This record gives sequence, structure tokens and C-alpha cells, in this order.
Amino acid sequence: MGKSDVPKVLLVDDDHDILDLLQYNLEKEGYQVKAVDESKKVLKTAQSFHPDLIVMDLMMPHPNGIELCRELRRMKEFEDTYIFFLTAKSDNYYRQAAYETGADDYIEKIMGIRSLTHKITAVLKKDLVIRKRLSDLIQGDIQLRTRTLSAIVNGNAIALNKPEFELLFFLVQNEGKPVSGKQLLNYMWGSSVYLTESSVENYLYSVQQKIGMRLISQSTKGWRYSSASSSSNTSASTS
Repeated sequence: MGKSDVPKVLLVDDDHDILDLLQYNLEKEGYQVKAVDESKKVLKTAQSFHPDLIVMDLMMPHPNGIELCRELRRMKEFEDTYIFFLTAKSDNYYRQAAYETGADDYIEKIMGIRSLTHKITAVLKKDLVIRKRLSDLIQGDIQLRTRTLSAIVNGNAIALNKPEFELLFFLVQNEGKPVSGKQLLNYMWGSSVYLTESSVENYLYSVQQKIGMRLISQSTKGWRYSSASSSSNTSASTS
């Protein structure tokens, strides 16, 4: 969080209608918002505004969103600032490029503003972690590998499908924090057009069977990951 008690969100898009709509909705949720309609103004504005989270469009006149993300990550003050892309581009090529340059999440505009606000709430108000740019994640006795959608537990590789992997990745990043199926649906996919709370729960039951109940457990408060070895090192890689 920045110096202000009110979370700050910087919006970047060359579409004024999108900016106005986003700003209205985020301010209604209690955020301090600054909107920028020219990408060349972003770095200077970010340095003066000190945002806790930046929402950027991908396809803008030079510099585009990818270039801006790369420049921001090179600046020490924005190494860990949340950067979310909100874009009409659904191609996996752009998604991967965004993560490789330092974006934490990639939201398609077709999913709507509610999806974005759910995700912003997760990280700025609920103190949860959404860092999809990480390629490998090691926490206690588990290692997650994004490229192969696999989990390695005590040296044993376990194959997961994409939703199972994404759910486990989120829970491992938020070790010890209980999250309900509905919250997982909202924070990970927003108002998903293809998943329901029931399907999320089914995926979690499957993950639980595959990696063991000692790592993934469910209570009245929600699902949580608990490291089997509290003394184990935690590390992550963006390479």
C-alpha cells in the first residue's frame, strides 16, 4: 500500500469512454483513481501518483502496454507494484508476452468491469496475492511449474489441468489464507462465462485428491494451502 490509507489505482487507456467508465466504478468502490489517456505520460504520472495498482490497455500508440510494463519494472519503485492488463486481445501470444514483461494479471475486456474490480479488491482490500507472472513457485514441500501445469510434491510430479493448476497456484501464493469457492471464482476469473462456483469446488476436490489433504484442506471459512514443512524455504522465479 502507498502512503495514503486509500488504495490508489492508475488507469491507462487511450479510449476515453473506457477510462471514464473505469474511473467512475473504481471511485464508487472507494479507490483513489487517476486516469491517463496518453501512454507517454504514464511513467511521470506514476512517479508522482505512487499507485498501489496500475491497470493498462495493451494496444496503445507508442509506447504500447508491453513496453510500458517493461519500463515500469525496470524502475525500483515499481518492481512490486501490481500491474493488470485490461485488453480486448484474447490471443495467448499477448497474454504470455504480458506475463514475461512483468504483468501480474491479464483480463479480457469481454469479461467486464466486475471481473476487474473483483481482482482489484482481492489484492488491495483482502490482502491476497495475484502474481501470474511467476513461472515457478516453491512453497514448503510443493513446487509448481507453469509451463508444464504440474506440481511436484516430495519429488513426485503430478499433472493438473489448467483450472486445477490455476486454483492451486493461487492458494499456494496465499498460504494459510482461507478462500471460499465463490471468492476463488471472482478473484481468479471474475464473472466467468464458463465456470461456476460448483465447478470450482469440483476442481478443488480433484486437486485435493491428487496432492493430498494435508496440503489442501477445506473448512467452513474456505479452502487453504498449508505447507507440510514450515521450515522449508519459499522461492519464486519469473524466468
